[in-house]
Amino acid sequence: EFRRVLFRSGEPLSQLGQTKLPGLIEKSNTKEAMATLKSILMLSLFAAVGVGAAAYVTSVVGPQLFSSDLAVQAVAKGAAPMLFLAVSITIMGIAVDGAMMASRDFGFMLATGIVSFFVQAKLLEYCSSVQAIIATFAIRLGFYTLSSVIRAFATTMGIRKTESHNKQNELSKK
Repeated sequence: EFRRVLFRSGEPLSQLGQTKLPGLIEKSNTKEAMATLKSILMLSLFAAVGVGAAAYVTSVVGPQLFSSDLAVQAVAKGAAPMLFLAVSITIMGIAVDGAMMASRDFGFMLATGIVSFFVQAKLLEYCSSVQAIIATFAIRLGFYTLSSVIRAFATTMGIRKTESHNKQNELSKK
């Protein structure tokens, strides 16, 4: 059920990016594309903090609903800060993913995803607590999200031309 909350929070913003940004990028409407991207990021930030806070509160206040074992409750409460971070970054990552889909930068998305996966896998070798495991997930998604935001802004500002823009330029030259 919590997974649905995550996707319901970030997915509409992802869809917004996927539907609105491609046309703006292809038309080189940098100002409008930048404003849309900033709006998506701001809305996703608010959603991320809200859902992350709900995860934090649930982890601190609610473990006794799931287990009567005091050790399990302590682990859940101790994981709350990292859970907040991981959930918040997940929401931001889902929203930013739409902008990446809009830019059709699938090679970058795949490469970043694979690199972050192997970094997380290596970091997991050193984890000895639930908090550390969740932290590796936050690092993985944080790397992907930050890289994607930088790449999306570069695409939106026209610093990095999209494949369709390059094809358009080639056709106009002929």
